[in-house]
Amino acid sequence: MSIERVEEVPFVTTRRKRTKLGEYWAIMGYIFQLIRQIDPQLKYLIDTFTLIGLIWTLRRTAGLLGSLFNGNRFRTFIWSRLWHLNLRKIYGQYAVITGATDGIGLEYAKEFARRGHSLILIGRSKEKLDRVRSEISTLASSVNIVTIVADFNNSNPELYYSIKDQLKNYESQIGILVNNAGVMFESPNRYIDQNEDMVWQNVRVNIVGVLMMTRAVLPGMIARRRGLIVNMSSIACYKPLPLMGVYSASKKFVEYFGKTLEYEYGKSHNIHVQTLAPSYISTKMVKWSDTLQRPGLICPNAETFAKSAIATIGRSSHTTGYWSHGLQWFLYDVFVPDWLWTLSSWHVLRGIDSTPKKC
Repeated sequence: MSIERVEEVPFVTTRRKRTKLGEYWAIMGYIFQLIRQIDPQLKYLIDTFTLIGLIWTLRRTAGLLGSLFNGNRFRTFIWSRLWHLNLRKIYGQYAVITGATDGIGLEYAKEFARRGHSLILIGRSKEKLDRVRSEISTLASSVNIVTIVADFNNSNPELYYSIKDQLKNYESQIGILVNNAGVMFESPNRYIDQNEDMVWQNVRVNIVGVLMMTRAVLPGMIARRRGLIVNMSSIACYKPLPLMGVYSASKKFVEYFGKTLEYEYGKSHNIHVQTLAPSYISTKMVKWSDTLQRPGLICPNAETFAKSAIATIGRSSHTTGYWSHGLQWFLYDVFVPDWLWTLSSWHVLRGIDSTPKKC
């Protein structure tokens, strides 16, 4: 009788690799169990803290979901596209638009013309203004179009006195002012490395232009006790934007100026002020980036943005104007701390800069 020899096979246990979060919860569980064994009375204290943590988590989750899907966002981006307000009836016949020969300003002019508004278009080039007037006249032949040649980069204050004189004949009919004219640097860069002329241009166009155009139009609105001022800010005003510091600061100024106007003249004089803070839009202003020049879901073209933004008038006094930009703002506000915003902005701007002299 032979006995077969059976080889012993070592028993091998497989251990699941723990993540740091898993290790944290394992340690906390061990500590809680140890406390319970030391003094059973502490069990109730631990359970109380657990319940408080659960309640906080549920409230935080509900708050995030509520912020994302609240009625204001629904009203701004969805309901506004289903039901258009009669802006001509609410505010008045004429709409004044600065920077009206290209990009967002041009598309605002076209959309207002479709809605029956007469237009006062302000731009730097007479040739471009004539072309735009001809284009819009074909689109809406019954609309009256006035053009004013003005370069907001001009430091002479007489420029705005001249504009005000040209607006006098329409003062009682101007219901809407769109402060759209704006400039951005030729490419992202450190402050000292930016062109000094462009620094002055950012101040004159982005800040002084908004101040003085509002000063030219607002008295007539106050006299009629109705009017709308749309100020074009930017999502760059959300937090300081490295490599675009002057531009970011100028748009923060526009945001604060709009808020103070709304407080000073909103309820007392029925003047509505809307601050638009969009993210990137595919226009000539972002010609420094090949990525941003390609329109898409995140970076719409000027026509798509303008139609969406105009639809938000009367629904929100501060909005990005476009649904995907609103989603970006929400994500930044909830999940992106200051240090991460600064760090990511620095690297993103450098990454999408297509100019030869990137920083």
